[in-house]
Amino acid sequence: MTASTTPLGAAVVSLLEVMTTVDGLDETTTIFFAGMASAALGTVVTWTAYRGYARNASRPMLFLAVGVAFLTVVPFVLSHAIDWATDAADATVLLVVTACHLLGLLAIVRSFRRPDSR
Repeated sequence: MTASTTPLGAAVVSLLEVMTTVDGLDETTTIFFAGMASAALGTVVTWTAYRGYARNASRPMLFLAVGVAFLTVVPFVLSHAIDWATDAADATVLLVVTACHLLGLLAIVRSFRRPDSR
């Protein structure tokens, strides 16, 4: 089953077509700007969580900041840097992005632990 045959996949494809038609951009450029918007919002959330860590010396906020950064900012930067600087296959880039997501989720799970627990 491909993404475009499911209702959600069809909705995503339709949204992408509308965005490319309205803005006059190709799909690659639209995906780049959508990823950049996600990374920018992730930077804001990361910075806010880091400020919470710095203000209250809260280790959970530090782990939350690291987790959000690894879910949003780091994969965007690394995927485009690898794609630009190397001849890596798409599978390699996908592996790097997936590893970043895993690290981000582990950091967020770690942030849920109470500071006094081991």
